[in-house]
Amino acid sequence: MNNLATQLLTSGNFVGLKTRPARALIGWLTERDAQILLGIPLHPVEPSPADIQRVALAHAAVASRAPGIDQIHAVSAIDDALRDYALEIEKQPHYRNYLTHGCTLRIAHLPDLCALQPIVHLDYAASAEHFPELIERVDPQDMVSVARVTLPLTAPAPPRVSFESQQRAWTVHSANPDIRILTNFSGRIEMAPGLFAMGYGFCVAQPISVTQVVLYRGRYFLKDGYHRCLALLQRGISRVPVIFQDLGETQALAVEGRFGDEVILGEHPPKFADYLRNDVVAAVSALAFSKTVVIRAEESHSWGT
Repeated sequence: MNNLATQLLTSGNFVGLKTRPARALIGWLTERDAQILLGIPLHPVEPSPADIQRVALAHAAVASRAPGIDQIHAVSAIDDALRDYALEIEKQPHYRNYLTHGCTLRIAHLPDLCALQPIVHLDYAASAEHFPELIERVDPQDMVSVARVTLPLTAPAPPRVSFESQQRAWTVHSANPDIRILTNFSGRIEMAPGLFAMGYGFCVAQPISVTQVVLYRGRYFLKDGYHRCLALLQRGISRVPVIFQDLGETQALAVEGRFGDEVILGEHPPKFADYLRNDVVAAVSALAFSKTVVIRAEESHSWGT
């Protein structure tokens, strides 16, 4: 559970907080965390008998599986149909950063990948208006159309921004945690014919979201791109282009909020396709997340300095 959820459990009051529909891999969460998720927002502190039983059944379903996982076909080389698209990817500055650090373009078979995230939100379309249209245009027989979803060439639409005149502040609000201040700038601006002033500011952007697969400790994991890959898998599209990286024996798997190694490297690891299974997954209401960037102008006076 995140820090906010832990604090809220002190009072048991989740009612009135904004939540998002999601699917949670309760079969691999601890009993307590799974029961809390099932109870949000009404009874997270005192789990109901139904929730207790639901979690117990999910844990039993995981334990009954055969140990280990077959990933021999999890990742394969791209075919000729993607050669031209791969060349376009190589021209993009955002992808160049991946490619110069040992990443390659591969085809991943989603049902064979292991999962890292305990939760996948289901309302991605609400925060990305182009997303449903992209998914609908995908042709399972045309790998380039799939690549446009999993490895897009253009950045998403700018996030919502507002200006508070009294506070003299720009506020950028987004449901995507990847939005960030990328750099700063300064320059001479012509306010009116012949009237110049200096402008100072910051560049805020949401980077291109890249579907990534990593090889970590001998297993293949979907690192990023969960929303779109789940939407594609629900449409029966299981082979998707991805950026692939072999982390080797020394590199860490830096993914915030992921399952621990004892889960993902254990005998019964969660697979990405498990998000579509009702015996180990439950529909939950997860606390909504948002990120705000505030850029404010201030003036101050001092004497004798």
